[in-house]
Amino acid sequence: MMKKKMMLLALTLLLSLPIFAQNIFTAIQENDAPGVKFLLSRGGVNINAKDAEGNTPIINAVKNEQPRIVKLILQMNDVDVDFQDKQGNTALILACKNGNAESVCYLLCHFPKIDAKNKMGTTALITAVNNGNKEIVNTLLLHGARPDITDKQHKTAIDYAQGLNNTEIATLLNNTSAASANETK
Repeated sequence: MMKKKMMLLALTLLLSLPIFAQNIFTAIQENDAPGVKFLLSRGGVNINAKDAEGNTPIINAVKNEQPRIVKLILQMNDVDVDFQDKQGNTALILACKNGNAESVCYLLCHFPKIDAKNKMGTTALITAVNNGNKEIVNTLLLHGARPDITDKQHKTAIDYAQGLNNTEIATLLNNTSAASANETK
């Protein structure tokens, strides 16, 4: 009788804690920050592993717009913040695409290649400009993003800002370009 109760208790406990059956990708997909934290703290998680679509945990967390999980993953020493998905997007480019300033800031603290390009030649800065996100554009510029880099359409971030008639961002980019030009003289 006692053995039955112990087995029933063990089974109940096991079913109430689905976290133990999860992998890092499932936990991210379910926005299970405590699950991610548990899996990372327990060790043995390859933080740069790829899922069936070829994405790493950091890419998935950014794509799913989960800044809390992004922060947890970035606490791991060996995370590759410059990994590129199938379209060549880095986590930083994706965070800019989503307009997630919190994730952008977390990523910038880990010194990514700020001017990395995806397969279209688009940088994080160009992405932020195309989304009209002045806060992220300013943050990227303060961290050294170059507004003069061209994409495969031979357009710069300034060209996109002007094409979108976003005078605030265009002015910000032009002022940064002018300041950079003066520093190199």
